[in-house]
Amino acid sequence: MEPVTYLVGLSGIMAGYLWFLYHNREVSYRSVLHATISRRQLALYETHGFDMEKWQELLDEGRSLRREIKKVAEEYGVEWDGKAASESSGDVGFKSQEKEKKEAKVEEVLKKEEEKAEKKKEKEHEDAKKKLEQGDDDD
Repeated sequence: MEPVTYLVGLSGIMAGYLWFLYHNREVSYRSVLHATISRRQLALYETHGFDMEKWQELLDEGRSLRREIKKVAEEYGVEWDGKAASESSGDVGFKSQEKEKKEAKVEEVLKKEEEKAEKKKEKEHEDAKKKLEQGDDDD
């Protein structure tokens, strides 16, 4: 049994070394998984007509546009985080005054409605109390 384990271990080491020589990567589950996924992705890209060079050009163009927008935002003293936070296409990280006013009005209306609901509940509670007291007086 000992020679079998020796040969299995030696063959594993040799297979790992051959893998390293062929792929120039260390032998690990992650590297093997990455190699198989990369092969599958490239095959899918070819079958569906995906142009990898065009994709890289678009990514580079997007990065350069983000850099330009950030420079312009810094010139105007605006903090730009790269996310579309505003309703307009400005991508600015601050709220407009109109939006703040609208939100304040909505909050006011909500508070008034809550107060009305509370008063209505109190009134119903008082009415129910009066009816109970009147019912007790009749008996």
